[in-house]
Amino acid sequence: MTMFFNRDTQTHDFAADSAYRSYLISRNQAPIVHHSGDMQWKRFRVGLRRMRNDIRSFLAAIHMAFVADKMRRARRELARVGVRYAEISTLPDRRSAS
Repeated sequence: MTMFFNRDTQTHDFAADSAYRSYLISRNQAPIVHHSGDMQWKRFRVGLRRMRNDIRSFLAAIHMAFVADKMRRARRELARVGVRYAEISTLPDRRSAS
C-alpha cells in the first residue's frame, strides 16, 4: 500500500492504519449461506408438506382404483344375474369430469 506523506501525516497515527488493515485482511467472514435455524425449519416444513401431499395423492389414486374395481365387479355380477346396465345408478367418474 502506498502512502503519501504531507503536512497532515505528522499527526496521523499510522500504527492504527496498519492494525486496521491487517484486521481487514485476516478477519474470517461468515459465508453467505442460509443455514440458520429458521431456514432449516422452513425447509423441513416444506419437505413435510410435499411428503403429505404426495401421500394424499397416492392414497387418492389407490381409493379411486378400489372404487373403480368395485364398480366393475358390481356391474359384472349384476350382468351375470341379468339386471340391465341402464338400470344401474352409477356415480360419475371424477377423473373424466375435468
